[in-house]
Amino acid sequence: MKTTRPESVPLPPSAPVQPTERTLHGETVVDAFGWMRDHADPRLREYLVREREYFDGYAREIGPLIDELVAGAGRRKVGERPFSWRLGDHEYSTRLADEGGRYTRYVRRELSEDGEPEVVLDLGDLAKGHDFTRIGLFEPSPDGRWLAYSVDHVGYESYELRFRDLATGTDLPRTRQETYYTGAWDASSSTFVYVVHDAAMRPYRVLAHDLTADPGVPDAVLWNEEDEHFTTTVRTTRTHDWLVITNQSRTTTEELLLPTDDFTATPRPVMPRRHGRVYFADHQRTTREDRLVALVAEGREERRLVGLPLAELETQQWREILERRADTAWQRLDVFAAGLLLSGHRRGTTVFTLLGPDGATRDVTPASPGGCLIFEGRRDALRVQMDQRTTYEADDIVLTEHTLSGPPRYWRLSLRTGACDALDEVAVAGFDPGDYRTRKLFAESADGTAIPVTIAHRADVRPDGGNPAVVFCYGAYERPWEPVFSQEVLSLLDRGFVYAIAHVRGGGELGRCGWFDGSMLATPQSFRDLAAARDHLVATGWAHAGGVVAHGSCAGGVAVGQAYTDTPGKWAGVVAEAPACDLLNAMLDEKLPLTVNEWEEWGDPRDPAIYRSMREYVAYENVSDLPRPPLLVTAYANDPRVLVHEPARWTAALRQADTHGNTILLRTELGDGGHHGPSGPAQVARAAAEITAFVVESATRGMAAGVDDRVQGTTA
Repeated sequence: MKTTRPESVPLPPSAPVQPTERTLHGETVVDAFGWMRDHADPRLREYLVREREYFDGYAREIGPLIDELVAGAGRRKVGERPFSWRLGDHEYSTRLADEGGRYTRYVRRELSEDGEPEVVLDLGDLAKGHDFTRIGLFEPSPDGRWLAYSVDHVGYESYELRFRDLATGTDLPRTRQETYYTGAWDASSSTFVYVVHDAAMRPYRVLAHDLTADPGVPDAVLWNEEDEHFTTTVRTTRTHDWLVITNQSRTTTEELLLPTDDFTATPRPVMPRRHGRVYFADHQRTTREDRLVALVAEGREERRLVGLPLAELETQQWREILERRADTAWQRLDVFAAGLLLSGHRRGTTVFTLLGPDGATRDVTPASPGGCLIFEGRRDALRVQMDQRTTYEADDIVLTEHTLSGPPRYWRLSLRTGACDALDEVAVAGFDPGDYRTRKLFAESADGTAIPVTIAHRADVRPDGGNPAVVFCYGAYERPWEPVFSQEVLSLLDRGFVYAIAHVRGGGELGRCGWFDGSMLATPQSFRDLAAARDHLVATGWAHAGGVVAHGSCAGGVAVGQAYTDTPGKWAGVVAEAPACDLLNAMLDEKLPLTVNEWEEWGDPRDPAIYRSMREYVAYENVSDLPRPPLLVTAYANDPRVLVHEPARWTAALRQADTHGNTILLRTELGDGGHHGPSGPAQVARAAAEITAFVVESATRGMAAGVDDRVQGTTA
């Protein structure tokens, strides 16, 4: 789609051309921008700066809309409901302390006392003087004396581990560099276990730091994972009796146990490492038995629940507790003394299954059409891992119900009876939930599979074929993309948009089979699912044929990149946030972060079949000159997951090929900030508003101009 460039916007920049060749499987491909893989080349920074200046020129043209979006989000304040948990003699909780609601303050109080809690860690203080701040872990010791926490001020997800004396509120001089997520204390609160990453950002080594030892004493190595297909994390069981070292590839799991009172013991495997078997295990200790329970699957099968007394672990004679269900994809297990809680998806909707002490099962599903349920005890507002915060002895837990069209609702679930009672709702200033609706549709994909599509819209919007729309997709890593209320979505709904999430294959909403059917050689299936979701919205009148914008982030950028390449006539615009648009070259470079581990997700192009498949669908491999819809690509200079040269190379190649005046924009965060963007409240709000404004502009122009599905180069 040809668009008009405002006179005040400068001519688009061009990147230097320095051809290199790639020869593989008898084919030679010339790459004009291979030099960008060298991030030390000053030409890359110069090009990114020019592209950012070009984007900023575009943003100035729509500045009033961006300002309006920022102001609107600021007027609608989401109320706070802190998460709290007990550990030892203290209750810890989180609070959003700053005006923008971005930085978390961690506080605690002694259970035996009333009054104001003390501040344990204030991320606002940590953020002072830094453009970016994110913490990787927050682990108070069981005795309440120490705090282990880690911080990243760059965005590369390489954290500095620090130790704070909670009696004085001061940090110890000892720190550890290049640490990754997850950590755990021993039973005596004197030794902290943590994970470090290698040069490719793969967490692989487990170390134990003894705070009672001389600071110069090297930390003990508990595990060193040599297989580069595997990443390593640590946690304790909810009983805190065992340390669990988890080695995980995309298709295989091995978990090792160490008693928390003796880290010098030999690790015991829960189940031996066997290719194709994935599992998650935890410890259940009651007056009747002391056992391990595990959620396990092999190959394409859905997970089933099994158990085994700890005393019989060496026999590996696991007994089935709950058989697998073909219609239910359990993905998570939480173990309590009162019962076992499984969570997953059934036909694309979240479901919690409670197995009580009486052996009966009870299902809990969202009350709202198109909603999802989340056990919020797993992570805080900044995604810090909090898997085992809710105590093992808990009689009830809090579930949060999220929708696209309203703030979270909270439910208290009894682990003994299965009763689910509503708690007070969180208020949003200037917001009436009755003004909006959410629902779930099903689109038929090309092979006949029903693809769930969650949509939200204003209450007065009707399926009359006249609505602008956004279709968001992810579709990878067996990760479900759940609907969550946000100011950005609300801004679009207020402007008459229908907002949709296409739960395409490759994600976790359709279970193990859904992941297998959208990964490796089957990756292109997720593209067809995305197109089916769009076509269904148009056919049922929920979307105007000329006003649908595709939006994908990271792995979702693979799908929207293909949509931009192969079906441009279906879209009024495309947003690709930190898109994995150069997968083939990334999967050929073993030195890049995460590459080897991700061969079991996307495939290894050294395999001729994988190579041919990637050559057909990877966006950077298929740049051509066609009239295309407006494109907004985002990138982050310090992103360790999608390196900045990948979206930069795609943008440069598109510009070089274009003779139609297509709108092509690259918005790069040039300062500190990682895969999820900046952390400062003002920066976050502005970046979100710029993306939303692009969506509004693209859909408005597309509806005015009309989109023809028969445009040259479009495929159904």
